Formats: sequence, structure tokens, C-alpha cells
Amino acid sequence: MKLPDFFIIGAAKAGTTSVHAVLAKHPDIYMPPQKEPEFFARDDLYEQGIETYSKLFKAARANQFIGEASPIYSLQGFFPDAAKRIAMHCPKAKIIYILRDPVERAYSYYVQLTKNYQNWSGDRNIHRSFEDFIFPDRHAKAAPRGKAFAGFDSHLPDSPELCLDGSRYVLQLEQYLKYFPREQICVLKFEDYKNPARRAAFFSRLTEFLELEKMPDAALFDENSRKNISNDHFRKQAELEKIDRLKARLGAVWWVKQVIPQLLRRKARHFALNFMKTEGLNLEPPAMEPETREFLIREFQQQDKALEALTGIRYY
Repeated sequence: MKLPDFFIIGAAKAGTTSVHAVLAKHPDIYMPPQKEPEFFARDDLYEQGIETYSKLFKAARANQFIGEASPIYSLQGFFPDAAKRIAMHCPKAKIIYILRDPVERAYSYYVQLTKNYQNWSGDRNIHRSFEDFIFPDRHAKAAPRGKAFAGFDSHLPDSPELCLDGSRYVLQLEQYLKYFPREQICVLKFEDYKNPARRAAFFSRLTEFLELEKMPDAALFDENSRKNISNDHFRKQAELEKIDRLKARLGAVWWVKQVIPQLLRRKARHFALNFMKTEGLNLEPPAMEPETREFLIREFQQQDKALEALTGIRYY
């Protein structure tokens, strides 16, 4: 039965999807096509049995190092058994934890939930702000769950702590340190991955931790490995909304485009995207309020000394 040799446990919105894509190119690593199996965190999946989970890795060659990435493994506030279960089945596994500025990460997670809702529902409106998610008084008055969560996120609780728990890095690490020795845990920074000048060192440290050969620079800087780009998503949503509005305005005339030469159609589409407006709709998540940022910085500053002692990383 094949099981992972290493786990990328998060943090969510700290580059785990892109890192997964890069590592999948390493000849000595097998990453399953299904990112985020979430097996050890979710009771409904864990109850299916370890044999079912192991089938995800059946395509791995005998000499390959097996890994998986599930950021909810570092949402211990909501999935408290993840670390214990991983240790029970894979006690020698190596744990990779990628951190990001905790305030930016929390907001980015809100944006991801919003993207998920739009993609799932087809509704391009934004029904909740970041503050509606994280402050109990505003959460109580916010749009209902059905207007903020995708159906495939049904395992995530609609709690004010949802966006914040993943940024409580010390609490997450302490849970893993109950079951794994410190030398089996590698903590990295998303900011090092994101910075092209530091990306090679980021992956060098990662492959050294896994005791594998370094990856060629070409694999590290392949733009096709960049995933979950929010700006692209919301720009596309705005374009689609403009096209829908143009269709509604033109009515049956819209379908005449089928007999118009392609070049002329492109010019007409370009004109439409510049001409049509999207007033009256909230198509992009509102920015974090300045007071919220100040509040969260103070909140997460409280973990900084302990985080530095555990990892050498300090954000504030």
C-alpha cells in the first residue's frame, strides 16, 4: 500500500498549488493529479479507509518519493484530528509548511472562497465583504451561507474564524509538534517563493529537506506553474458580464455575429468590452478596510515571538 512520504499542510493561499505543480515535475517525486485529497482532515473521507486513500498514489513508481498537498491540514481549529491521523499512518513522513504574511493570507483566503462561489453558482455578485466573514457582529448580519460558499466547500464551517484560523501559525505548528519531531518539519515563506530572486533558494531548501536532487531553474520559473491567479479570474468575470449585457442589449442581432468575419468579430468584441459598463454589480471583492488591517496586525503580532522561536520567521 503506497502512502505519502511528505505532506504540504498549507497554509492555504501561501502558494501550495503552485509548489505542488513545480514538485510534480521532479522525476523523483510523485504528486497525485488530485491536489488537496484532504483525507486525514475530513471525517467523511477518513471513514472510507486508508486503502481507498492509497489508490491515489498507485501510479507512483517504486523509486519515487510520494507527496500530497492539502491546506486544510493546517486548519486545526476546525479539523483537529489531521496531525494525529497523519502521524498514525505515516509516522516518518516529512511535513512542509509554507507561511505567508498572516493578514494578507487571511484576506486572500476570503478572495478564494469568493472565487469558488462564483465559479460554482454562476452568480458574479459579491455578497459578503472580508469584514462580513471575520467579525462576529457583521457575520451575524451577513448574506446567508448559500450566497457566499460554493457547494463543494460544504465541509468548511461558516464561522468568523474560518479566514483567520489558517494564519494562527504557532497553534498549527504546536499541534504537529505533538506528533512529529522538529527535524521532520520544514517551514518556508511564500514571500521567498514569490520573489524570483529567492525562488531557487526556496526550492533548494525544499529538495534538500526531502533529500532529493535539486530541480533545474527552468522548472522553477515556468509561468504555467503559477496557479490560482485571482486577478485573472475577476477580470474574466467582468468581461463575461459585459458580454452578457451586450447580448441582452442587442437581442436577436447578437446572433448575426456568426456570419461576420472573425477579424471583424474580434474588433467588435474589443469595442464592446471597452464600451459596456458594469455599474450596479459588485464583481470584485472589496478591499480590506484600513481599520481591519490594523486590528489584524495587532492580533497576529501576538504570535510573532513564539513563531520566531519555532521557525526563525517573524512578520511584524
